Amino acid sequence: MSVEALWSVSFQSNFGMRGDGIVVFESGRVLGGDSVMIYTGHYKIHGEVSAEVHVRRYAANPGLTSVVGLEDYNLRVSGKYHEQQMTLIGAVVEDRNRQISLQLVRRAELP
Repeated sequence: MSVEALWSVSFQSNFGMRGDGIVVFESGRVLGGDSVMIYTGHYKIHGEVSAEVHVRRYAANPGLTSVVGLEDYNLRVSGKYHEQQMTLIGAVVEDRNRQISLQLVRRAELP
């Protein structure tokens, strides 16, 4: 089974902030978002999944921020691929001290 699917994602930063969103892995691309941020990027599979994703604010929801406290940044994550779930760990490219872990659950197959 391929990684190409619709996934829910729960994320947590090393600052203790949490969030949830949706991502699609399709043809080497990552597309998704949550109630404040949009995610666009690419992924590769070489024994594990690795992705680089540009995350940026699209909604002006006062009081809501990203889990890493930035409004426009690049994220690098990697981890083991499993058919129904995976855990990816990484950091903000521009500030490696801002770390994040992602828990993904496969929700639907792509047409």
